[in-house]
Amino acid sequence: MVQTRSKKHFLDLFTKNPDAGVGFTLAAGAVFAARHGSWSTTDTRTEEWKTIARDLKTRYGESLTPDQVRMEMGV
Repeated sequence: MVQTRSKKHFLDLFTKNPDAGVGFTLAAGAVFAARHGSWSTTDTRTEEWKTIARDLKTRYGESLTPDQVRMEMGV
């Protein structure tokens, strides 16, 4: 099943869960949504998403804070 999430969805999620750890793959979806308006599970097949995910994992490891993800999203 294909799921689509908007930039707003991710921002609301991080606001409601300020102390949660965010896995780098979810964070990559949030960054992708910030750049394109939305993210879909099918976007994980794109080179752009893969590059974002690799970059986040390299810089932050397996998990980011909501604040770090928002910074990466440019908000």
